[in-house]
Amino acid sequence: MMHKPPPDDFSLKETKPHLGGGKITGDKLTSTYDLLEQMQYLYVHVVKVRDLPAKDVTGSCDPYAKVRLGNYKGITWHFEKKSNPEWNQVFAFSRDRI
Repeated sequence: MMHKPPPDDFSLKETKPHLGGGKITGDKLTSTYDLLEQMQYLYVHVVKVRDLPAKDVTGSCDPYAKVRLGNYKGITWHFEKKSNPEWNQVFAFSRDRI
């Protein structure tokens, strides 16, 4: 038979030292997020292209865009027979993996 833990085991407890949550220490306002390692990203925003030349026998093109950074790549959506595509897509590349 399993024993039930006492209910106060899961209650909120004060920690020492204080671990964030808006307390001011020195000249810096701390927060709960101070315990997390900040990650930095390079954001690439692919917006649109205008007046692409026709590339196939029907006189149209089927555009998409590739974004490459080192060994990583992002590919936009594919449009059929469109010479003025608008993707408005954002790709995020982690700084630690570049």
